[in-house]
Amino acid sequence: MEPVRIGHPRSPKQSNDSASSNNDAAVVTAPNIFALPTEVNYQAIGFVQTVVTRFGSNRYELAFQVGGVETVALIAQKVTKSMTSNYHLFDALRGGENTKMTKKAGHYIGKLRRDKDQPQGCYTLYDSSREKQQLAAFVYDIPNLVSQVKEGQPPRKMQAVIPKYSEGNALLEEETLNIKHHNNRLMEHLHNGTWQHHDLVAVQTRPPSFHEGQYRLNFQGRVLTPSVKNMQLEDQVGQTFLQFGKVDDARFHLDFKAPFTAVSAFAAALAQFDL
Repeated sequence: MEPVRIGHPRSPKQSNDSASSNNDAAVVTAPNIFALPTEVNYQAIGFVQTVVTRFGSNRYELAFQVGGVETVALIAQKVTKSMTSNYHLFDALRGGENTKMTKKAGHYIGKLRRDKDQPQGCYTLYDSSREKQQLAAFVYDIPNLVSQVKEGQPPRKMQAVIPKYSEGNALLEEETLNIKHHNNRLMEHLHNGTWQHHDLVAVQTRPPSFHEGQYRLNFQGRVLTPSVKNMQLEDQVGQTFLQFGKVDDARFHLDFKAPFTAVSAFAAALAQFDL
């Protein structure tokens, strides 16, 4: 698949990619990448619908799917010379096709970084500010090698914590999130179970059902291809806020609703690719 022109619309493949009707297309709009989505951004199944395309092993693009058109909004570039997994994120709507993907670029918006000091798969999403404000954290329960050999490839288990926002899209407790790079406060709240006291939202992967030799999740027609990367994130009462699943070898559907933004949802998908 050839890369598309950054920030320009493209027509989706003729497959199960296009799940919205013409009526939906007339009223649905794409949200700002940092803003909480609202009802005008949701398709018929109740999510913002996007597709993530993988180009090789180092570049990923997120495109909004609205009205039968895919518009690339976010780009992730994996840093190859890094001691730990590190993805730089860019606003494709502000950049250009030939713009260099560097931290000094005007459309650089943050990074997703794996914590090399944690025994589990732990990732933190930071913005591009000098304070490195934390926007989300993701923690994977990685089974040991003995369990994998004994049980085969079990479903991945992940927890995520993200800050709550007010109606004006402002962080409710901003002072708890402006933590320097080495002091991962979001991760601490998730590990300690104190997220409920700090205007944070915690979600975890929904356990799939096992049917006819395969683990299965109901994606309402958006995902039909089995993959260990397929996941849904739900809260403590079972409400789904994000779903991610394989369409083909290069394309994955990523659907989300508030309190996820496009940026934090994209980061969740990148963490799935990294493991």
